[in-house]
Amino acid sequence: MAHLLRRRRASRGIRRALISALGGALLALPLAVGPVGATVILRDHYSDDYGFSFDDCGFWIDVSGHAEGIVQFRVGKGDLATAFFSHNNYSVRETWTRRDTGDVFTITANGLFQETKAIPISGTIFQFTSVNAGQPFTVSDSDGNLVVRDRGVIRQVIQFDTQGDNVPGGEFVADVSFSVSGPHPGLDLDLCTLFV
Repeated sequence: MAHLLRRRRASRGIRRALISALGGALLALPLAVGPVGATVILRDHYSDDYGFSFDDCGFWIDVSGHAEGIVQFRVGKGDLATAFFSHNNYSVRETWTRRDTGDVFTITANGLFQETKAIPISGTIFQFTSVNAGQPFTVSDSDGNLVVRDRGVIRQVIQFDTQGDNVPGGEFVADVSFSVSGPHPGLDLDLCTLFV
């Protein structure tokens, strides 16, 4: 039983990481309604192919993927001079293959991640609010049948230390809140069960 709970927690962690990956990565790099007085410092198209393997489910899964989108960064002024706000229109497609059986699932994400607000907390620590809207998670089987589809809005508030410099990035401090609007069955999905 403990083994199943550990697998479920690991899979849930993988799932939550998929939702937050783009937002967290953008904070590390760091069009929309940004903060008043914010200045656009970068607008860029990105495209990346990647691959990795993991055995969190008790068997090896090989992942190959492609992510692309358009990202824009804004920097605040005054009290927000070290706060960077991202706006990312993204698309991700991953193929997950169970190595020992050859079973395949495709995970996609298509949405808009936007940091909408920053509140100074203490020193260089800010509380950032982000919104992730669209279809941030879908799963299809090898025949193309839809297994899971999330859609709607995910709102997350985190605390983040910008390090007080004029460069996007810094250090994650704490989760403050995580709320969901719309159907998101993937949040409770144990991805390992797709392969058994």
